[in-house]
Amino acid sequence: MENSDPNTEEWRLKFIEYYTANAPSKVRMVTPAMMSKWSGKYDSLMANLVKKYGVLGSPIEQPSPAATPRGGGGGGSGKKSISDFRDDFISLVSKATPTLAPRSPTLNVAAMKAAATANGLETSTFVVCSRVRPLLPHEVAMGGEAFAAVTPGPRTDTAGSDSVHTEELLLHVPKVSMMGVAKLETSRNEFDYAFGPDSTNAEIYDLACKPLVERCMNGQIGVMFAYGQTGSGKTHTMGGILDILSKSEIFSPKTDVTFSYIEMLGRDIKDCLGNAEKPVAIGEGLNGAVLIRNMSSHNVADAAQLNTFIVKAAATRATAATTKNDSSSRSHGVAILKVTDKKTKVEGTLYVIDLAGSESAKDSKDHDSNRMKETKEINSSLMALKECIRARTSAASKGELHVPYRRNKLTLLMKDVFDIGCSRLCSTVVIAACSPLASDISHTSGTIKYAAPLRVSVSANANSNKKMERDLMDPALWSNEKVVEWVGNNEAASGKINAEAFVSGLPGVKFCALPEPEFYTRAEAQLGDNEGMMEVAKSLYLGMWTLIVDAKTRKRRPDGSIITPEQEEAERKQLELDKIEKARVWAEREKHMKTDMG
Repeated sequence: MENSDPNTEEWRLKFIEYYTANAPSKVRMVTPAMMSKWSGKYDSLMANLVKKYGVLGSPIEQPSPAATPRGGGGGGSGKKSISDFRDDFISLVSKATPTLAPRSPTLNVAAMKAAATANGLETSTFVVCSRVRPLLPHEVAMGGEAFAAVTPGPRTDTAGSDSVHTEELLLHVPKVSMMGVAKLETSRNEFDYAFGPDSTNAEIYDLACKPLVERCMNGQIGVMFAYGQTGSGKTHTMGGILDILSKSEIFSPKTDVTFSYIEMLGRDIKDCLGNAEKPVAIGEGLNGAVLIRNMSSHNVADAAQLNTFIVKAAATRATAATTKNDSSSRSHGVAILKVTDKKTKVEGTLYVIDLAGSESAKDSKDHDSNRMKETKEINSSLMALKECIRARTSAASKGELHVPYRRNKLTLLMKDVFDIGCSRLCSTVVIAACSPLASDISHTSGTIKYAAPLRVSVSANANSNKKMERDLMDPALWSNEKVVEWVGNNEAASGKINAEAFVSGLPGVKFCALPEPEFYTRAEAQLGDNEGMMEVAKSLYLGMWTLIVDAKTRKRRPDGSIITPEQEEAERKQLELDKIEKARVWAEREKHMKTDMG
């Protein structure tokens, strides 16, 4: 029988995602027969699954079948464990790990993604990385399953692809066969960057974070956040990034710099540099702008002062002992750095976010009620973040405009990243922090399952086979001649500047990608430093971004064709007529029924 539930496809995708994260061997159960059987009762099925396999992203380990003693007796030596073959596994992992050449000094994946404009200007891009921390001294001394089983893999460059640079992370799962032979089951996971245990914070800053700082200094938005198991090195990575950032080129006589730091746990938000007793509130104004109340903002004059604030914020942040980490971060730490041009007042923002450590059911089994509540809040916000990234990358290519960033305070704070109508370029870097230990391989696999699909969804959407109708009103798709014509016809610029010199040979996509300060620089080169220059630059920049946002938010049909305002109005009127006709038919039917009954 055909399934009549209109939400069937949405639930089918939810079940696939749930099984993939919590019970991979059960994914094959999501069949049309199962969906038909549970039609109308999908929420009950999901509740049952959560009871058995745990909340999404935190699987409950299922009991293994009891082993049957060989020969009917119990006096044998028993099956050997992974620990018994420790040296063999260390040797196997070493042989399976390739020797990697240094990366190209000119490699910049963030710039590559921003330049991939299959359907106009991509205003929000995502670079997905992994980082494996080194083994700690006490882990080396533990023996047993405390050996490295997660390593960086091959790197490839593919010309003509949106994902022009790919690096693999290898998960070597140790197994002992029934014959007592040690073997590895290796899975390959693709990232934009895969940083190994020898990678430094400086290397990660140069490759992943520096492009975000440039975004911030150009009046745009950069976001960097780390996700992973508690004790996997997230705070070490993000703290190191902030330390390097404090010594970077952000300080200039031409700019003002401010710094804020808040911690978030569910709906509870605290200012780590201000009045901790007064909760921070995050919401939206009538104009759609994100409003933050009770968050202090501190002017920073130099690197030493910024470092002082960073140290103070780190000392204030909430931590607690867990099974995996004596000082696990129990909240999301959000550093907010704003850089404002003194002359033009153009403001850029950089978010450096240290997400709270995720925990599996095994790691959290000994928590009290407060710790369990924290774990639930943490996992809920992490899934909301993942959902928003997936929805945003989908919106970029499919014309789907809804991204559910309002469901969580963390994603609401990052509205500019997820809002398809944002009028500034945004770049986001995701770092999946991984433990190298074989004993943590199950949780590391969960971390990879969270992060790796984000990159896959970006690539899949960018290379979607759906034919999108070309939007002739999208300035990113204009030729150089069309851009020159538009600049020359701008009301504020017409007759005041040489449009051809202002555009300087750029096609639409490159002209649209220019940061706002560049518009002021080009206008000043022709008009000098005066109020007239400011008016021309602002008019051109805002006018261009109005067209970009209009193009991004243009409604489309499922086949990718554009719905014009006239067509939308005609469809609205037709729906009204259909509604009136349906009401007339029902009224006529009711009248006949009354006549028949009389």
